[in-house]
Amino acid sequence: MFGYALVARAMRYEMKIFLALDSALVTKRQIFEKLDPKFRDRITDCLAAGVQLEVCQASAQTFNIRTEDLIPGVKISGIASFFAYAEDAAINLSWS
Repeated sequence: MFGYALVARAMRYEMKIFLALDSALVTKRQIFEKLDPKFRDRITDCLAAGVQLEVCQASAQTFNIRTEDLIPGVKISGIASFFAYAEDAAINLSWS
């Protein structure tokens, strides 16, 4: 999904990735630092390109992820804010 987001940003689309369930863990600093360097680079490239990365609030609570635990540029938000964003989006992609 990060590769798709980079291509979309290159095409000047506004991009938001909403990470829920286990995927929220990749933005936790302690786990992020242990990821494969190519995967870490893909995430940091997304942030540098202006892709908004958000962690599901319920997932953050489940995994005890606090805002200060996240890599810079990532925020925690509720599912309602994602639905409000997605409602007006021209394109929505989903991974499971």
